[in-house]
Amino acid sequence: LVLRELGLPDVPLAALPARRDVVGLGLSDAAAYAVPLAQRFDYTNTWYHTEPRLDIAAIPDARAGTLDFLVASDVFEHVAPPVSRAFDNALALLKPGGVFVLTVPFSLGADTVEHFPDLHDWTLSQEHGQWKLANRTADGRTQTYGGLVFHGGPGTTLEMRLFARDALLRELGRSGFAGVRVADEPHLPFGIHWPEPWSVPVVARAPV
Repeated sequence: LVLRELGLPDVPLAALPARRDVVGLGLSDAAAYAVPLAQRFDYTNTWYHTEPRLDIAAIPDARAGTLDFLVASDVFEHVAPPVSRAFDNALALLKPGGVFVLTVPFSLGADTVEHFPDLHDWTLSQEHGQWKLANRTADGRTQTYGGLVFHGGPGTTLEMRLFARDALLRELGRSGFAGVRVADEPHLPFGIHWPEPWSVPVVARAPV
């Protein structure tokens, strides 16, 4: 999707001549594609918890408008609310016409389900082997949640929400992205086929 959306040859990354003039960034990307992206482009894979760091909810001003592409695979469901700031910052990172490739778990329901809509001052703890979230809201109310869902292991990546597809597309539009689409087309030469309509990639472009 990165190559296709940038108008580059539709070939495996390993067959693409190096393009150091193309600047990209990943948010905790898997090594399977982070390594070949770094070999072909001026690409940096960033992390929330270790260097090179980037918090998509609070980006440095110096990074604004610097990227030709941004990849976020299964990250935005973990951003503490309000997630709208993460979408705004994704757009802010891109050059005009820059490409955002996004995957999140999403349903076909009516709207995104926020698990902790009033999250403000919160902590995680274990009680009798079960994880609990304790929250104090901005107006001073105390909340406790159980039945938490983690991706990648308990205590690491807490699921904050389950997106709905149409709500996700609306949020990208609200942030100012153009050309937003669900990229569910097959690409059989690469063995890509999407048998189900949920949780497939989404592509959005910064306005020119």
